[in-house]
Amino acid sequence: MKLTSNIYSKPLEGDREIRMAQRLIYKVFVDEIGWVPNQVNPSGIRFVNDSEGTLFADDFDDVATWFGTFQNQELIACWRFCEPKNGKFELEHYHPLPDFLKAAKSLEVTRLVIQPKYRNRSRVMLDLTQTTYKHLGHRFDYIFAAVEFPNPGNLYLKLGMKQIAVKPFKYSPWDRNEVQLIVLDLKDRTTVASGYGKYSQ
Repeated sequence: MKLTSNIYSKPLEGDREIRMAQRLIYKVFVDEIGWVPNQVNPSGIRFVNDSEGTLFADDFDDVATWFGTFQNQELIACWRFCEPKNGKFELEHYHPLPDFLKAAKSLEVTRLVIQPKYRNRSRVMLDLTQTTYKHLGHRFDYIFAAVEFPNPGNLYLKLGMKQIAVKPFKYSPWDRNEVQLIVLDLKDRTTVASGYGKYSQ
């Protein structure tokens, strides 16, 4: 879906574009937010240097499908969607998942980042979301995430995801904030993610 002649969203392809996403994640998570995970973690999160910067990488990159939004050739937003690896989603290494998500065709969404100057432009997030839905909505039943509230949790709720009856939890005892499990039913064609419904800032 095009916003203007030079802003567009698409699946990320090849090592070069995925490295662009991993560098953007590092800039937001580490440089901006200051989140540095414990070096020993079930996800295998690690920092990898390349010729253009530092990558935020982990073991689940191997089973990830990435989407990004560009302005011209610059990546301005991205996120990734993971199937299980060795029989488990990433979240299952930290907290149990409801049975219905494991029994269905589900995807875990993580690593949502948007460059600061684009965060108040709702069309950027809408374009990224609806482009992703067009590629994945017919192939899977649910997308889920574990997020903090109010941010970015409220953003996900605007797109059509819903909180489910799972007690808030922390990924590790050292985390400052709890997260809440939220789910998008991809069979629901009335959500903003699917291209319907109304999005408000």
